[in-house]
Amino acid sequence: MSNGRAQRIIKEIVNTVKYTYRSLSLSMRRRISFDYLVMYVIVSIITIVVFLMSYNLVQVKEKNDELMDYIYHLALIREQGTLNEVTFTRQIDDISREEGLGIRIEMRALTGNMPVFQVQTDYVEERVYDMRYVENVWLFFSKGMVKKTESFQYQIDEDNRVVFNVQIVQNFSSPTNERKILLIALMASQIIGVTIMSIVGSYRLKKVFMPVFAMTKAAEKITINDMDARLDVSRAEYELKDLANTFNDMIERIRLDYVKQKRFVSDVSHELRTPISIVNGYARMLDRWGKNDPEILEESIEAIKSESKNMHVLVENLLTLVRSDNLTLEFEREKFNLDEMGKELIRDCQMIDEGKHSFDYYSEGSMEVCLDYAKVMQTLRIFLDNAIKYTPEGGKVTLSISKAGKFFEVAVTDTGIGIHKSDLPHLFERFYRSDESRTRETGGHGLGLAIAKAMIIGQKGIIKVKSKVNEGSTFIITLPLSCDDLRDEI
Repeated sequence: MSNGRAQRIIKEIVNTVKYTYRSLSLSMRRRISFDYLVMYVIVSIITIVVFLMSYNLVQVKEKNDELMDYIYHLALIREQGTLNEVTFTRQIDDISREEGLGIRIEMRALTGNMPVFQVQTDYVEERVYDMRYVENVWLFFSKGMVKKTESFQYQIDEDNRVVFNVQIVQNFSSPTNERKILLIALMASQIIGVTIMSIVGSYRLKKVFMPVFAMTKAAEKITINDMDARLDVSRAEYELKDLANTFNDMIERIRLDYVKQKRFVSDVSHELRTPISIVNGYARMLDRWGKNDPEILEESIEAIKSESKNMHVLVENLLTLVRSDNLTLEFEREKFNLDEMGKELIRDCQMIDEGKHSFDYYSEGSMEVCLDYAKVMQTLRIFLDNAIKYTPEGGKVTLSISKAGKFFEVAVTDTGIGIHKSDLPHLFERFYRSDESRTRETGGHGLGLAIAKAMIIGQKGIIKVKSKVNEGSTFIITLPLSCDDLRDEI
């Protein structure tokens, strides 16, 4: 047979085995059953081989010990003259054939001038007798033979002392009735064990995988329109229970995100509906009769410009949040003096506010930082603008800047209406409004704090909020002095 044909046959056999294994393991339950069956068969074969080897070695040792004593006894009788050499040799050959082993006997004189006497049977190969003791392992695995060698010393008279070297080589692999019966009994017990294991294992696996089947059915019922279904964890145990709880937590997070997404889309639609309606209304009015009326024309142009600007600001804010979510919001690092920025912000607020509130400013002096100047400015404007909006006339707004190691803190404090404790967890959510009527009065889209949070986190900072109703609020922003400092060091 050529090598190419042999390789094709081997390849076909391997493919057949793979196909059979895959067909038997289409489900996890069947695959585990099949794997355990294969493992049980392998362990059973190893157990049978080890047990038979141990049994045979013990049996061989006991038999060889008895034979050693008997052969030594025959050798003594021969030395005493009761047996002649022919009879002794014949008896040794008979023992060799009956027991299925090779025997070699050598008598050497330790004292005196007695000749060397040697007898060797022909049952096994002659070169086996020349093996050294350290080569017995090789002898056992290569030829299935076990060798035993012993020496006996005997004092014939005052002048003559001899030593008998007796070596027995037994064919370990030769079958016997006892070995056959033992092998059959072991194989029968293993077959019974496989049967019992299959029955009990099938029932046990069915019980173990029942929660998995129930989880699969429950998971199939979960859709985008019905996300209230949950996996039943009452029948699950151990890792399956942890998996079910993790899956339920994941579904709950997805549901919450989906609700937020729906709310976000609804809020965006609501924010765009009003300016679009205003623009459409003025456009229709101009189309019907406002073209020739200078007052209506001027009013319409101003309204359209105002609402267009409003929509432009909303779209830009939304784009900023989207870039933040996608981690594509870019920050341009530059060095600037934070104290000078604080003073500029307070001057702008005083000019715009027209004396309705009082403003205080505290700083530790000149403080150079390396951050995105425009985004830090925009963030602080958002907090100051909110402080002014939600503080009644005559109230006070305070801006303070301090240094804390490798970081600086900016605190914006007001004496306004404060924030309810129930509103604090949702304060930085997009379009969140704690009071709809108040929001309509103050304007805005409810995106300012969400944008401020995105810009602070993007520059490795954190925000803290302290507030009491009717007493005021404090927003504390912590940012690194240098763009190389890490947020987790805060």
